[in-house]
Amino acid sequence: MRIQILAVYEKLEQYCNAMENGEGTAAELWEREAVAPYWKTLCQYAPMDLSERKPRAITDVGTLKKQIELMKQIDLKALETEFNRIAEVLPPYDEDPIYVAIYPLDDQNEAVKERQNGVIGTSTFGNIMIQVNPFAEDYEKWIPYVFAHEYHHTIFGAYWYGIRQGELGGQFIDALLTDGEADHFALSFYPDLKPKWLFGMTEDEIKNLFYEKYADLVKCTDVDYGTYMFGNKEQQIPWCAGYAVGFYLISQYKIRNPQLTYRKMLEEKPICIYENLMKVKGDSSNEKTGQ
Repeated sequence: MRIQILAVYEKLEQYCNAMENGEGTAAELWEREAVAPYWKTLCQYAPMDLSERKPRAITDVGTLKKQIELMKQIDLKALETEFNRIAEVLPPYDEDPIYVAIYPLDDQNEAVKERQNGVIGTSTFGNIMIQVNPFAEDYEKWIPYVFAHEYHHTIFGAYWYGIRQGELGGQFIDALLTDGEADHFALSFYPDLKPKWLFGMTEDEIKNLFYEKYADLVKCTDVDYGTYMFGNKEQQIPWCAGYAVGFYLISQYKIRNPQLTYRKMLEEKPICIYENLMKVKGDSSNEKTGQ
């Protein structure tokens, strides 16, 4: 297995020129120059259409040019070495290459810039896309973290949707614990980083939120994912609360099973992890609910 970085940001000069020359709409030119040359490769193993995951066009060409110049300072060799170090801890199940496409992210996306350190990622079923805003403080530190998170998703997907042929039941606990495991895995490499989506609440606040808003939903298959993973002010669910809840549950499970490797945990059904966690004698969560 080898990880190959596709530095898309280095290839966007033609997009910028075409935009400045008025050769078409931003959407058309972005698709032609930034998406089409890479999308088939990124989605080659996907069992469904992933068009909704395509990176969105950046229309402010002046700002984009500045971003590209900053991103050209990224040491790709060092980054590739770091990606491979992460992959060695959780080897894939086959020898197929994993492509990691790195795109610039629109500077107008203030939420990512301020709350997510300018870096976001997505898995495309076997490969990974990372979007970066180099204007965000310390963004370089977060690229490997986001890779580790998405890489875990890639291996999780290969196991449960490839080897195990989709055995998961689609319960909400699958989503909660999958992201919990991915963040726990990433933090094992970078313990000094403090993602705001995980550490914006105290442990007691997360625990209380879980029992008030999440506990009755874990086995449901029809849950408003956007609300319960990313938050909803009207329903008093904080930003990215689902990630914090999933991370809390996985952290508790790892504390009680310190010998458990990330590989072994990945191969346990999330519902089994959850049920085993709830059965632990003396669990403070059981005490809270009187069980």
